Amino acid sequence: MQSAHRLSAACGSTVNFQIRGDGKDSCAAVKSSKVRQFVQSAQGRTTHGDIKGEVMKSTIQIAFVICLICSISGCGGYSSNSSNTPLGQTLAGTWDFTYVSSTSGSATVRGTFSQTGGAFSASVALTGTCASTGMITGTVSGSAIAGTLTEANPETISVMGTLASTGHTASGTYQVMSATGACATASGDTGTWTGTRTATPIGPYSAMVRTADRLPVNVILNLNGEPSQLSGTANFTNSACLHSIRVTGTQSGKHLELRGESGNDGSIVFTGTVDPEARNLNLTSVVSGACQAESGSGTFTKMQ
Repeated sequence: MQSAHRLSAACGSTVNFQIRGDGKDSCAAVKSSKVRQFVQSAQGRTTHGDIKGEVMKSTIQIAFVICLICSISGCGGYSSNSSNTPLGQTLAGTWDFTYVSSTSGSATVRGTFSQTGGAFSASVALTGTCASTGMITGTVSGSAIAGTLTEANPETISVMGTLASTGHTASGTYQVMSATGACATASGDTGTWTGTRTATPIGPYSAMVRTADRLPVNVILNLNGEPSQLSGTANFTNSACLHSIRVTGTQSGKHLELRGESGNDGSIVFTGTVDPEARNLNLTSVVSGACQAESGSGTFTKMQ
């Protein structure tokens, strides 16, 4: 409607629009106060039919021009890109899921999803269930999720659910369609699931790592890459022997692991978790070699 206000201001007239049932502008409803004034003034000056005809012709022409301008500028018109039109959503990213059985406990599923068009897939790690690995494939249509989780033992699970409008969480139900071997007792099981997407930790992070019997060590991690192949550097200040180490690692759901070697000075392993927006990394470091006493833990905060 802003276009309508701008047009009204530019033409010095009041323009009203009516939307027809089919969603298009109704030019028949366009009215101009200045046009009405023009017609009334002209009618007051003459009673000759030919001038009246010219006045009416001018009125129609002016109204037509206003309608034409509105149709070009899009004021008041229907747009197929309206905010009411659902946008395509994606599961791409790293997720943690919790499956709660209707009969027996819960299990966790985590992995990094890829998506092309509406089709997604991921290799996942499982805990608390009869299998340790599996593959999930499926589709996202709008916010609706439909997929199949195939576990290694084997077990096939049908998954249905909804992706939240924020794209950061999802939830739904599941049913075990078939199960044999070590998973045979789960046959026919049903339950619910919830999931949380975790962003990938990209960029510099800083922390003061608290050690057991030495002064705290300031560490700056600078990471880049994908969840399945992260890399970067760890730079140390106030360390007895560590300076700068090249690190590589992986992220699975909210879980993060990084490893680095520093030649004769030893090696370091960071393990811990990432918050959903990847603003903070809660990591524990295990150092081997000459600086092993500098093992400790800290919260790495993303640097602005």
